[in-house]
Amino acid sequence: MQQPYPADMRAVATYRDDGDIKLEGISLTWRIGANAPDQGTAEPSDWNNGSPDYPHHYEVWLDGRPAQTVDLYWAAWYPHWQSANRHWVCLGETPAREYRVKIRARHTDGAWGPFTDEVTVNTSTSTPYSAHIPARAEDRGEGRERHGSLEFPASRAIRAIRDEDDAPICRKARELNTSTTWQEVVPAGTAGNPPWNEARGYLEYRKFFQGANVASAANPAFKGLDLASGEGLGDWPTSTLEAVDGRHTFTYNYRQNHMGPKWTHQWFITREGWDPTQGISWDVLEPTPFMVEYHGSGTHADQQLQYTTELLATRQGRHAIVNIWGGGDAGHDFKGEFFVSVSDVQFP
Repeated sequence: MQQPYPADMRAVATYRDDGDIKLEGISLTWRIGANAPDQGTAEPSDWNNGSPDYPHHYEVWLDGRPAQTVDLYWAAWYPHWQSANRHWVCLGETPAREYRVKIRARHTDGAWGPFTDEVTVNTSTSTPYSAHIPARAEDRGEGRERHGSLEFPASRAIRAIRDEDDAPICRKARELNTSTTWQEVVPAGTAGNPPWNEARGYLEYRKFFQGANVASAANPAFKGLDLASGEGLGDWPTSTLEAVDGRHTFTYNYRQNHMGPKWTHQWFITREGWDPTQGISWDVLEPTPFMVEYHGSGTHADQQLQYTTELLATRQGRHAIVNIWGGGDAGHDFKGEFFVSVSDVQFP
């Protein structure tokens, strides 16, 4: 029996306040199986105790072009069917006035299903984003290291700190850093300024950064990771990203993998024409993450998990990949945390 495909998609412009920054976006909901866009608190007839035969892998297209890979995973408990048919697409601080949006899902046999009807969204009429995610203690192991970083392509933290790469810029980074915890590149001072917005159900991360300090998570303990190429140090070592059947695969090394439904991965890439001597600020990154994953894959810590996208097949030359992994859970009083990985890459 073939998996259902998304239909009856609704799209509205919404924004997220992130400190002093206002991120515009598009809130999407759709029908998948018996799960309607406005399903509410009534359990869908095909929910199957949290194991419905719904697709997990989606693509979002904007203005006729693929813009984002989305992996949706959900908790089994009430009412997480609402997490199986909705998604927010970040458009950044200065979006276009109008977008045409459609989505499609890839089924377990690897084939893409049909697109939804295309919907036009006017961003000038955006309203505040709000999505209630029920609170519940997450399932995670105890006594493990914290927390993780991109293994492939190798992050700067892994190259410079864990693997002690001998490149001059890596040696200089180790001199400047005061922390050797490669798996915990996090912003400092979040106790009074929590990253997780429990009232509206999303992660605030942009408010912690000013200037070219994305690689260090704006944390002085990792300031060596912000070094820009040049100045007698050469370039950061790069990983070559080669597509296999049009797909690129990323590997994340978890030392403790949060399984709660309030956790997400977001992958960003530098804009075309980026110069590594500029360093890495949010201004040099594409505003829409090319890949997003919700809830993780339901796996445990101390594993390396892979994530695949088809959206980078046309990229060429030198780029950087930025991964933001974070969320809020009961273990942190729903105040949240997030981890930053920056990987230097070369497309053939």
